[in-house]
Amino acid sequence: MKKGFVITLVLGMMLTSSVLAAGKFSLSGDDLSFDMENNIGIAKGHVVLEQDGAVAKSDYAQFNNKERTGYMKGNVVADRDGYHLTAGTMTVHDDNHMSASENVVLVRDGRTVKAALLDYYKREQKAVATNGPALLIDTDGSTVEADSISHSRISGLVTATGNVKIKSPVRKLTASADQAVYRTTGTENGNYLELTGNAVATQDGNTVRGNKLKLNNARVASAEGRVSIDFFPTEKAGEVKKS
Repeated sequence: MKKGFVITLVLGMMLTSSVLAAGKFSLSGDDLSFDMENNIGIAKGHVVLEQDGAVAKSDYAQFNNKERTGYMKGNVVADRDGYHLTAGTMTVHDDNHMSASENVVLVRDGRTVKAALLDYYKREQKAVATNGPALLIDTDGSTVEADSISHSRISGLVTATGNVKIKSPVRKLTASADQAVYRTTGTENGNYLELTGNAVATQDGNTVRGNKLKLNNARVASAEGRVSIDFFPTEKAGEVKKS
């Protein structure tokens, strides 16, 4: 599994923090109003928010200038630095927590992430796709699907949890597990993908099962816990099992 596959996609989730971050911005719409007493601004109809090169559009927007919270809802479309986001709602919960929800689709350079909910936590530098299934799609058609997918910039880990399914047609690889962890930093042997819990990986007709499987460059590098191998040679089919 190449480096750009999962990492580029999940880093893209951070667009939610960029579009509605604190700072100067311009807001327009068919109907604008401001509640001076409660510091609440409301925009209705063809709403356009622009900030530091980011542009977000929606049917409705509401912001609390004092609490620095707000949301945009209804046909939300946001663009920044090559990222294109569509969602039903985009929300700033506080200075640390932002989210996009309702049929979220994020695209950049032909790579796509789809989820019911994307959350970003600024201080933790962590993005999470939940309310599964969350789906990551690479330019070569490879996919990762799971109930939850998260990325931490601090640890360099991408973690997929619950009903994890991985497909890579170009590598003739499929895999599944209860959890998958893709490590991108701090390893002597480079990046690797670790599957745990009911882990299964199949490539070129050969299947490896175990409690834990580690893959380097889309190949099984190690297996642990009652390992079972179904091996099919090219010339003659056969089966070898180890436990």
